[in-house]
Amino acid sequence: MPAPRAMSGSDLIACEPFSPIEESTSGGGRDSANQTTPAPRLPEGYSALPMTEPAELPVLGLGAELKAGICLYAGRSAVINDRLGDLTDPTEYRRYVRAIDGLISSTGIQPRVAAHDLHPSYLSSQYARGCGIRRIAVQHHHAHIAAVAADRGVSGPLVGVCCDGVGLGTDGAAWGCEVLLCDGGQFKRFGHLEYFHLIGGDAAAIENWRPAAGLVYQAFGSDWRTYLPANFRELSDEAIQLADRAFDDKLNTHLTSSLGRVFDGVSFLLGLSRRNETPAGAATALERAATTQSVAPYPYETTKIGRSVRMSVAPMIRGVVRDIQAAAPAGVVSARVHESIARMLATSAALACEVGGTSRVVLSGGCFANRRLLARVGERLNAQHLQVLTPRRISFGDANIALGQAVVAAAQIRETR
Repeated sequence: MPAPRAMSGSDLIACEPFSPIEESTSGGGRDSANQTTPAPRLPEGYSALPMTEPAELPVLGLGAELKAGICLYAGRSAVINDRLGDLTDPTEYRRYVRAIDGLISSTGIQPRVAAHDLHPSYLSSQYARGCGIRRIAVQHHHAHIAAVAADRGVSGPLVGVCCDGVGLGTDGAAWGCEVLLCDGGQFKRFGHLEYFHLIGGDAAAIENWRPAAGLVYQAFGSDWRTYLPANFRELSDEAIQLADRAFDDKLNTHLTSSLGRVFDGVSFLLGLSRRNETPAGAATALERAATTQSVAPYPYETTKIGRSVRMSVAPMIRGVVRDIQAAAPAGVVSARVHESIARMLATSAALACEVGGTSRVVLSGGCFANRRLLARVGERLNAQHLQVLTPRRISFGDANIALGQAVVAAAQIRETR
């Protein structure tokens, strides 16, 4: 691991709101097809980001699905539109297609590669299949980390901590709390939150009792119903019985390591949020409820297994349930949950730095829009003399995915030539 170095102000966690990308007047350069990089004067809604590494072929990043964006990376410039909304809405999808056509038309650059999410059912992935050009699938969380690294102008080995609601993993599970060793177009999954069961597909992102039940089942096993807090009484006996059978028989459930769903579940356990009526509504309620006083963490696990680590919040959930039964204030419980998760993530990231021989840690994913979590993870990593990199001109959330996809695809092309 590199020797510790003094931290400059730019290395410390910045908790002020992140501004949209500003247009860049840098650029020039040509790609291998002699196409010029995009001009700095762009249509409204588009921004240019200078890149440290040139793209040998023009790459079109097609983004995620619910918070879509696009990115055209050619030469040493990436042109981005990260405000294209939910592609499952037909109106938004048509706007997305028009935005791609407009980007190609305004820059005069024809993409040679389409970079898309690993999830085959995303509408952005389906669009890629119809492009008629080479396609490169990029894992969701790898794209998140690559986007922030590009935004901060860094390359080479680094550790990425990515926490969000969901992204398809290379093993087919729903990832969402990941510690990655990243280098250019490649990554290794160093650590992740221990999988827990979610009932009912997409409904688990809306109805917060579903992740709450999965977390209590993971924490207490087959006796989980004995430990359900009082707010589960609003559910019918039939719903609880169906959940019990689903957990036992592993029917209509899927595995996830999502930290976003952990926040949703704890928010339900504390009676703060029944449903996510808006994106991250339950997580926001949990953050706002947290007391500002210093608190002790709940127990958690970071188990090193060879050259990897497994994180578990099962001990934390047992502590949460005990505190709810003892009528502990929700604000104290929320604060302790935040402290536990921050320490768990920072510990795992530091272990990854030792294994990867790097002192750089990139934080990305929608969960880091949580100011308390962001600040505490950053403080603990800085205390270990690790350089913490967060977005400056892009968002933490899925709006940054298109940029990351383009960056990873371009790196893979360079590495295979």
